[in-house]
Amino acid sequence: MSGRVSELLAEKITLAEKFLQKYGAELVGATEELEAFVHTDGAFFQEKVEKRLWKRGEDYIRVDKMLFSKGPFIVLEFSDRPEGPYEDADPFPYDLPVDEFEAEIRFDLGLDPA
Repeated sequence: MSGRVSELLAEKITLAEKFLQKYGAELVGATEELEAFVHTDGAFFQEKVEKRLWKRGEDYIRVDKMLFSKGPFIVLEFSDRPEGPYEDADPFPYDLPVDEFEAEIRFDLGLDPA
């Protein structure tokens, strides 16, 4: 993944977290995980990533990225316990316009009907 795409993903994760705050989530901590990636050239690598942990109502929420052949996606992960396990909501493209990006967050939070 190019450096510019990594920067854009980090910006979108921050935006998603701002929307979580807007809709009542509170930052309660962070978790650190080892993530594995495979480059298109077949090279395998791992990196430690920190995910901020949010609480909204009874849900613990983390924002993560997923890499698909169509490109990077953003996904909200939900659990009823801070230590997990976490279940992914439906991922959505990271490069959506801001209003559509916010609509995806609202949908995942159950604020908008399907």
